Amino acid sequence: MKIRLLVASAGVLALAASGVATASADAPEASGGALEWVCAVGEREQTLLLPEQAVDRLIAETPSYRGPCAEYGESAPLGDGRITAYTQFLGARPVSIGVRMTDASFSGLPHDPPTDGTLCFDKNGDGSTDPVEECSGGYGQKLELGERAQQQPDFPFTYVLENWNPHGHIPLGFYDQPHYDVHFYLNDEAERLAIRTGPCPQLVHCDDYALGKRLPDSRYVPADFSDADAIEPAMGNHLVDKTAPEFNGQPFRHTWIYGTWNREVTYFEPMITAEWLDGLRTGAVDDGCHPFKLPEAWQETGWYPTVYCTRHSDTRGEVSVSLEEFVHRNAS
Repeated sequence: MKIRLLVASAGVLALAASGVATASADAPEASGGALEWVCAVGEREQTLLLPEQAVDRLIAETPSYRGPCAEYGESAPLGDGRITAYTQFLGARPVSIGVRMTDASFSGLPHDPPTDGTLCFDKNGDGSTDPVEECSGGYGQKLELGERAQQQPDFPFTYVLENWNPHGHIPLGFYDQPHYDVHFYLNDEAERLAIRTGPCPQLVHCDDYALGKRLPDSRYVPADFSDADAIEPAMGNHLVDKTAPEFNGQPFRHTWIYGTWNREVTYFEPMITAEWLDGLRTGAVDDGCHPFKLPEAWQETGWYPTVYCTRHSDTRGEVSVSLEEFVHRNAS
């Protein structure tokens, strides 16, 4: 295999190669560690299978990125920048689903009031809603996935909801730091939006609070995860791992949440502090992937992730939060 990479000073990539595989529906994954899929970015994006050394150089010197080229979903403003949903597939196999956040999105973020004011309830009946005591949800951005991801067989994810929480949220003393909740939903948006505001805990309608307390069968949730009594309107319930570092004397940096509603697992959620993501951008924190506990069984047949990853790209000027290393599981 002969490969010639030419990188101009303006950062424009020209790639001339012979014997280089491109990804297709029946393309095999790279084996033996010698070859790696990469999305080479120049005037256009192209998925290639290249030696690791060539991939490393592409990543370092151009806006190229690892894995097959992404399909982009919806994009929305956040702070002074933007966030964008994306997916990556090799044929029918998912490689990642995630959110890319431009470096500019970490400046100009709203801090006061602590929420965007869309999920409020006049609990004390005084004719107004206090933005601190009677509103929830932080600043939320719902992002649709691309068309291919929406139509892909056995891909259970429906959309992404990212919430910026400038003052954190309950339980106090654990998650009351500025952080991001990145929800990867499995159910329809209409079901999520039907969870109403009201006077019960976390400002949810009391009838919906009762539905949120109906947990999935224990085989669908890992044993260490328990009900945090955090049923939020237009979101669902949150199950937390009481063996996680933040509940055992260590600071909260990032953690994993299982979201449920009316006996179903409805979303997967990496929850990550602003400090951790800022550390990625400054180099204080290394890129990496973090395994999370898996259930014994699955309610729906499909491809499911086994790790969540946080990374920063200098050449692209963005942070990514993604779910990766998918395995196929049958409903049981």
